[in-house]
Amino acid sequence: MYKLRAGVAAFVTLLILTPGVVLAKNYCIRGFTKTSWVYVGQGFTVPGKGICEPWTGFAAGQSSNIPTVGIGCTSSNGSNLSLTLTAGSKAGGFVEIDAISLSLPSQTGDYVAQTLQSNTVTSFGPDSGITGGACSTKTIPAVTEGEAASPRPSSER
Repeated sequence: MYKLRAGVAAFVTLLILTPGVVLAKNYCIRGFTKTSWVYVGQGFTVPGKGICEPWTGFAAGQSSNIPTVGIGCTSSNGSNLSLTLTAGSKAGGFVEIDAISLSLPSQTGDYVAQTLQSNTVTSFGPDSGITGGACSTKTIPAVTEGEAASPRPSSER
């Protein structure tokens, strides 16, 4: 009888926890000049007031697959989400650092960025029109050698 109750309890616990995992969404940031460019934070959600959460994910666009890491922090009054994201690709020796500010609850805002590529530093912004929100993007794009030689050239920002 004890084993039956333990089995039922484990099954019920699994049913309760599974929808959260199955329904977990990613967080996407869009609105860059190059419309195909999007940052995808895997499993990232807007943190509560006064809380910071880590960001791991990828930047997709122009057939690229660029890992991203960073952090997102919500202000103590809940009016702003600030993110600092770093993306890098071996192709072309590309590194980008973005500082993104989104007003809450609208999740709209602006960003500034710097890219480091071929021993050149290029600054961008502030540019407005950035939007963030839950998304179901789960597929990390495949990249063949040479495709992402210049993941986000300055002429397309």
